[in-house]
Amino acid sequence: GTGAGVLATCFNAPFDVIKSRVQSQLPGMRRYHGTFSALATIRREEGARALYKGFLPKALRLGLGQTIGLMTFKEIMKLVTAAKASGSL
Repeated sequence: GTGAGVLATCFNAPFDVIKSRVQSQLPGMRRYHGTFSALATIRREEGARALYKGFLPKALRLGLGQTIGLMTFKEIMKLVTAAKASGSL
């Protein structure tokens, strides 16, 4: 659960940063003209680490969320299996 959330954040974080930057542009003041343009500009001007701004909070949130989701799923499956075995489903 936690590992999956953190791993997903590793791949998603740069695109989340790009999305935020593109969305925050004011009309007529466009600095980024698309995903790959923004990726190249941020990497060139600020370095690759800038693509991972806010990584830790995102990784913790997604890791914890995945863990809770997996635990909830397992508990529901136990209840469903027990209900089927007793014939109430």
